[in-house]
Amino acid sequence: MLKKSVNRSGWCLLVLALSACTLFKQPAAPTETGSSDVTTGTAATTADNPYGAAPYTPPANTAPAYIPAAGTSTGYVGNYSPVDINAATHTVQRGDTVYNISKRYQITQDNLRSWNNIIENEIKVGQVLRVKPAGYVAPAGNTTTTTTVTAPVQTPKTTTTTSTTTTATTTSTGKTGSTGGVRSVSGVEWQRPTSGNILQGYGGSSKGIDYGGNAGQPILAAASGKVVYAGNGLRGYGNLIIVQHNQTYLTAYGNNQNILVKEGQQVKRGQQIATMGNTDAKRTQLHFELRENGQPQDPNRFLPM
Repeated sequence: MLKKSVNRSGWCLLVLALSACTLFKQPAAPTETGSSDVTTGTAATTADNPYGAAPYTPPANTAPAYIPAAGTSTGYVGNYSPVDINAATHTVQRGDTVYNISKRYQITQDNLRSWNNIIENEIKVGQVLRVKPAGYVAPAGNTTTTTTVTAPVQTPKTTTTTSTTTTATTTSTGKTGSTGGVRSVSGVEWQRPTSGNILQGYGGSSKGIDYGGNAGQPILAAASGKVVYAGNGLRGYGNLIIVQHNQTYLTAYGNNQNILVKEGQQVKRGQQIATMGNTDAKRTQLHFELRENGQPQDPNRFLPM
């Protein structure tokens, strides 16, 4: 009887324990749909990571690097040919600009523009510009020039009157010589600067005449005037002399062996100013130029034949 009571009590306790478990059982955790990262255990949904499971890496820049186009040369050559700074006007040549005209005549760009009603620095070849104010009068016997030379520009021929006489020249060394006759053009009496054959005439790349001869041969002033340059600072001209004859005309004598005059010196037509040489030249010669208002002219239009 006692054994039955014990068994019965045991079953009752088991039933009560099971009932208690059922009573206090926790509801199951809700589940979520979607994939899980097996490695990290974190959710990797499309909404959370629109670029995918892997970190976003922007694409490399494949656009070609910008390379500027190569520049093209315009072939422009500025004009700094000799001028008479006391002249009242200047005829525009190829390569002239408001800047280099002002620089050569030693005036301001504003003055040049004002005196000529220049707008936006526009000037044309052949245009005559005032380089001095209205009413200007050139001082007597006081001229200087700049000396850089550039490409020639052709100009209309000058009206000339000619007369020919025989002349003998006395050089600064006491020697005498003759280069032919004398020719009067535009109020200036001209003669050949040396004797000898013409090796190269005026035109094309030549801004003057090349006379042949012997080393040490006398070089004479083609007309009376003032020496405004004597030196060798111009490439291709060697030992160079420039003589200013008036406000319009000057002559240049290049490739000399020796220079016999000084800047500022007055010389007479036919006076020896140098000896022939080959400085900056491949042969013994005189390179002779004649310029009108800074523009190269054919010396044969002025010199006696």
